[in-house]
Amino acid sequence: MNMLDKLFSREINRRTGAHAISIYIDSATKTRKRSRSLGSSAIKASSSKNRGKNKTIITTKRAERSFFYRLNIRFPWLKLVAVIVVGVIVILDLCDLTISRTGDPHSKVRIAPMAKHVKATDRIFKGKMLAALTFDDGPFPETTSRLLDILQQKDVPATFFTLGSKAAAYPDIIKREAKEHHEVASHTMYHQNLIRIPAASAVSDINEAKSTLSSILGHDPVYTRPPYGNINETVRTTVGTPIILWSVDTEDWKSKDVNSIITTAMREVHDGAIILMHDIYPSTVDAVPILIDTLRENGYELATISELVKQRGLKLENGTAYYNFRP
Repeated sequence: MNMLDKLFSREINRRTGAHAISIYIDSATKTRKRSRSLGSSAIKASSSKNRGKNKTIITTKRAERSFFYRLNIRFPWLKLVAVIVVGVIVILDLCDLTISRTGDPHSKVRIAPMAKHVKATDRIFKGKMLAALTFDDGPFPETTSRLLDILQQKDVPATFFTLGSKAAAYPDIIKREAKEHHEVASHTMYHQNLIRIPAASAVSDINEAKSTLSSILGHDPVYTRPPYGNINETVRTTVGTPIILWSVDTEDWKSKDVNSIITTAMREVHDGAIILMHDIYPSTVDAVPILIDTLRENGYELATISELVKQRGLKLENGTAYYNFRP
């Protein structure tokens, strides 16, 4: 190789090496920049993750300090109880039911339709003609119990003029009548014709019935209906209550026929009527639901004696006989 070739070869090597170094430097620079960029992103991502983690830790610590969190840790079954309670309330609401006490403060809590918890004397009547269903001579287990079932289904209160002797024999029926917001009144003790027996016997009969009913109900009866509607001065001065008679006699005791009972009642009924029936006849009990529906279809609502008195704004006097409560 001559001198010229050597010089040319050396120059090529020098330039090639410089170019390689330049490429290496550029590559290294770019790598450093990229590393710095990636490093900055990683730091930022790490910082962001740490901040999120710190927030989570702070939130968790706050939750752990809360009352409900501690309660849930100690009593995890409370959630299940809450769900069950809410479910029961929803079901009761859908069924239009409520839990309430009956009229007897010593009775157990029972479930009944809301309407049954409205006392008869608290009801409001607007634009309705009124009539009172009254029943004499009971109670009698087979018929009176079935009648009470019907009255409950129809949401109708009634007034029962009860014999003291029957009340003593069937006190549970009397208590049921009172619990279901019917009125329990006296029909004397033994259903004697008070104006045809000695005055002393009449007084004894009236007072014995009053004492018997008082021992069952916890209070004296508020009304009296003498048998056959017979009254004299002895009766007036002895009863110690208003005397309630009637303006509509269905004569159910005579006909013992459902159609006849309904026909008679609808023929004679009027606003403020007191309807006389007897809860000892199966035919009377059979007629009651039909009569209730027929009266309502004709614009009547059924009330107790006390409700009629209240609606008319009256104050009744002891020993005075009342046949109706017309407007």
